[in-house]
Amino acid sequence: MQASPVRDRSRHISPSGFGDSVFRSQILLAGAVGLIVCVSVALSDRVLAESAAFFFGLTALLWVTIASAVVPWLRIALGWQMVIPLLDIVALALLRLAVPDSGFGVLMIFPVIWLATSFGRAGYVAGPALTSLILLPHALLVELDLYVPPGTPPNTISAISLSVTLAFVAGVTHAASRRVESQRVLLRRQTQMLEKALRRARRQEATLREAFDAVEFAVISLDRNGRTMASNRASRSLLNQLGLPESTPWHRFPLYRADKITPLPLAEFPHLRLLAGETVENQTYCIGHRTGTRFTIDVSARLLRDDRDEIDRVVVVLRDVSAEVRAITDRDDLVTSMSHELRTPLSSVLGYVDLALESDGLPAPTREMLEVALTNAQRLNSLVNDLLAARSTSPSNAIALRPSRCDVSALVLESVDAIRPLSTERLISIQLDIADHVHAQVDAFRLRQVVDNLLSNAVKYNRSGGRITVATRLLPRDGDTAVEIRVADTGRGMTLEEQKGLFERFYRAESVRGSTMHGTGLGLSISRDIVVRHGGTIEVDSAPDRGTEVVVTVPQGIEPMSPFTVADRHAEES
Repeated sequence: MQASPVRDRSRHISPSGFGDSVFRSQILLAGAVGLIVCVSVALSDRVLAESAAFFFGLTALLWVTIASAVVPWLRIALGWQMVIPLLDIVALALLRLAVPDSGFGVLMIFPVIWLATSFGRAGYVAGPALTSLILLPHALLVELDLYVPPGTPPNTISAISLSVTLAFVAGVTHAASRRVESQRVLLRRQTQMLEKALRRARRQEATLREAFDAVEFAVISLDRNGRTMASNRASRSLLNQLGLPESTPWHRFPLYRADKITPLPLAEFPHLRLLAGETVENQTYCIGHRTGTRFTIDVSARLLRDDRDEIDRVVVVLRDVSAEVRAITDRDDLVTSMSHELRTPLSSVLGYVDLALESDGLPAPTREMLEVALTNAQRLNSLVNDLLAARSTSPSNAIALRPSRCDVSALVLESVDAIRPLSTERLISIQLDIADHVHAQVDAFRLRQVVDNLLSNAVKYNRSGGRITVATRLLPRDGDTAVEIRVADTGRGMTLEEQKGLFERFYRAESVRGSTMHGTGLGLSISRDIVVRHGGTIEVDSAPDRGTEVVVTVPQGIEPMSPFTVADRHAEES
């Protein structure tokens, strides 16, 4: 006979149904008793029908079996359900008293196990106690000759041994049942935790999937072999715009180099470059067939690793920058067109003003006005030239250097003298720390352009009554000697975000765009080009309300870098 389900701590019946388990357990016990009865009747010399204990035992067992089948045990409190195994013990004890040498005593172990398993400590105590209460007094009475049973008298030692055995079995079963129950509770809690974790993971997955599909740029997840594992809505939309099926594998994407002509070899695909140890960040490609829809895309790729730090997958991000490229091209074309249109009338204005100034007999006020007009026309012409230089991305149109040996200290002092009237007007003092006779092989005109721009910015963005510090010196650099020019001010300073775009063409910080401080946003970009062409560096150190310090370093004896080298240098810095 199998034990009934373990009792839950909440005193609910197990899902399998306590009533069904009661009947199954009881019918098995009744079947075993019936078999032993048949054997006892066939082999015993006694007439068992004359034994009252035998009759009452069989009758009790029969009615208990019927009750297990018809009583709705699920509607009855758990304490009352102990009646079934307790009555089984009574019935089996009566049968054993009637036939001591039969196996009815052994069958008592099953209701004892049932009680110890299903009814906790009360069942564990009640089973052995009831058994001892029935068997031991009867054996003691017989042993003391106070009662002489009909037939074979019971063995006292056998009765005591059976009681002890049943108590031991009940204890072991109860302990095992508690361990099983504890494990079951632990497993139930772990199952609940896993279910919560699974639900949370599913919610996070759904959230990530929605975010994945909500972004406007295409995201493709690839395995090590380049097979597509996942893609978002934007990537599928990109394929639809190109007239390609959504199932197009990554290696079949029509990628071209930035020149829009050369097909991208498979070995140069971003994910393979990344797996080869290269960095793929903001790389520009063209996607689409020559005769169909084409886009300029910005591609970045990242490696994702598993918990063993092995490559799990590659994530490729494609962003359509066609509109940005067109806007930049249109802006550059407009700047070029306007600059060329302005150069011809400006040249005429400069020429005629020069001729006018060379005329004899000009009144002083007229000459003064013409000189002002000439100064502003020259400034306008310089701006036009700066626009053209900034617009030029072709090495053939890049800034050309004409290096010669010059005194950098004298050059810086000339620039300081030129800016001093403007600084005096704003009550800005200039402190000098200029080393004497610092000579270098540089383009004096271009280097003066750099210093003029730095000093102009130091005055323009300084506070009234502020201070500018200008210093030059020679310092060792990579086994050679370099010239350092340092310009520091006590002005408004810049945030880190503003410093990021400082050397970009046409960049002006948002905080000064609406102010009265005018500018084109080209000065530092052109200065950086000039310094790089000299083989030098330009560094900026600034913080809000702390001022700005710019350090220019150029080799003392240089060989001018080729325009192609400058372009490569700019690409590396960006």
